[in-house]
Amino acid sequence: MNKEEYKNIIEPVVNRNNCILWGIEILRGKKRQTLRIFIDSSNNSVDINDCENVSKDLGYEPLLDVNLGEDYILEVSTPGVDRKFFNIPQLAKYIGEELEFKTRELINGKRKFSGILVKCDENHFYVKNENKMDLLKFRFSNIDLCKLKPNYSKLIKEHSNEK
Repeated sequence: MNKEEYKNIIEPVVNRNNCILWGIEILRGKKRQTLRIFIDSSNNSVDINDCENVSKDLGYEPLLDVNLGEDYILEVSTPGVDRKFFNIPQLAKYIGEELEFKTRELINGKRKFSGILVKCDENHFYVKNENKMDLLKFRFSNIDLCKLKPNYSKLIKEHSNEK
């Protein structure tokens, strides 16, 4: 099965639990596979109970057992503050935030980049680099890993304002 086929099984279960499927990772271990599922909500308020409910419901999906083997590990969690991005539409909500990412191939002698997300279109995202002078364009399909670089000062301030 490819990821799209897994998504077709998993997404309805996640949606029934009033959550959004953020991403899927399949890790192939020596003895057994791990199916890692990231769930979110429109207001980023997923908690441990949501993860538990999705995990229980997915335990009843026979197609997962058939394709992964009965001895697979299922992990359900939120994307977290350093969330990994699985597709371009996910980036749109984070314009103005800092990203860290690795390209599949060397670009000007390096693979690791970071910068402030300025905009994104159907296939590309644009960041201002460290010196905030250059606007750099990257094709999302050429990215090996892209994640949010948490702004802990901002998170602490937001958390303090909630109290």
